[in-house]
Amino acid sequence: MKINAKKLIVPLCLAIVIAGCLVWIALQNSCGKDGNAAEVRVSDRVILRLPLDRDTKKEINGANGIRLTVVTHEGGVYVESSGCPDKICVNKGKITSVGDTIVCLPARTVIEVV
Repeated sequence: MKINAKKLIVPLCLAIVIAGCLVWIALQNSCGKDGNAAEVRVSDRVILRLPLDRDTKKEINGANGIRLTVVTHEGGVYVESSGCPDKICVNKGKITSVGDTIVCLPARTVIEVV
């Protein structure tokens, strides 16, 4: 029995499109959920876990003697000030969704919503 490849193209393409849509929907539902805490890691070591349902302000000693001020406010976390030269971590702003991160490379500090 000979299989006609032309007849299989349309169902195969349709199956791929449907599978892609299902993966996209699953990713949309799993990402972007608001977190309930923020983990602060310095040099890959968790040094602090902050609940996002309380307003707090903590001074963090990062690597290389760099100090950061980490603030939780209204369900999110942000870096208010940093002794690093670029201030990329400060400019990132507030993060609220699970998996979102703020990174300060000079201080080797990562803040992640969990």
